[in-house]
Amino acid sequence: MFKSLLSKALLLLPFISHHALAEPIVWKIYDNHRQFYVLGSIHAGEQDMFPLPQAFLSQWKKADALIVEANILQPTTTPTEQNNKPPYTQETLNTEQLAKLKTIAESLSLPYKLLTSQPPWLTATYLQLTLAKQLNLSTDQGIDYVLLKRAEEQHIPIKSLESVEYQLSLLQNLPHNGNVMLVETIAHWQQTKASLQCLVDVWKQGDSEKFKTLFNDTQYDPETNEALIFARNRHWAETLTLSPDYQSGRFMVVVGAFHLIGEQGLPALMKKAGFKVERITKGATAQCEDWEGITSSS
Repeated sequence: MFKSLLSKALLLLPFISHHALAEPIVWKIYDNHRQFYVLGSIHAGEQDMFPLPQAFLSQWKKADALIVEANILQPTTTPTEQNNKPPYTQETLNTEQLAKLKTIAESLSLPYKLLTSQPPWLTATYLQLTLAKQLNLSTDQGIDYVLLKRAEEQHIPIKSLESVEYQLSLLQNLPHNGNVMLVETIAHWQQTKASLQCLVDVWKQGDSEKFKTLFNDTQYDPETNEALIFARNRHWAETLTLSPDYQSGRFMVVVGAFHLIGEQGLPALMKKAGFKVERITKGATAQCEDWEGITSSS
């Protein structure tokens, strides 16, 4: 539900790739007793994004468990008026920002008055999810959702690094009630849409360099980034390293793709903890002319 799940551009992929040998990035992280096969999650997509890389699927057959950020198949609470505290969107945006929000809401067929009465983080979430839906992208075709359903059907144990309730609490306790997330989203709306289209090809092609560029381009302020990305990465690395549940075996790990990037990403943190880290899929260069055109002129 946040930067990794609801970033400015959800991570998707197209049906046909012009690089037949290119695949989404899969990491093998291991020591003498355990192996983690890590795939970055695309949380909204379409049926044509499957099948997943063979390097991942071949290990799935021998997996001891699937590890996810949170098990979204379990019943959870949803945001309500009682647990959504002020300040609300109408109180945190200036006149110009509210006007732009109204234009965006109209383009997405969202009720403007409802958006302004929500906390900023929830307004930003509505905008991002609705944009994905407008592009015919469904959370039911997200990588984590599909693999959770598959694990459930095949009776593969499911382990969560955190709960959905915890994720909701993170959002509700963002600095300034998530106003930075909302301001960045509406201020760079055209770039958001271009990034979404770019990420389709970037994820499919496994273009790690352009992935890093897109990740850096969609950052919020340091305090928000720390809460939504980096602190969680450190917690996950510590859990996978030290938890009794993961001291031996073969595990399939599916977390938001933005959690796997850079020196503060999960693979780098696991390497610092003493694990061997290998990328086991090949990538290629993705083409992102629209996004590159916007970013180069900004």
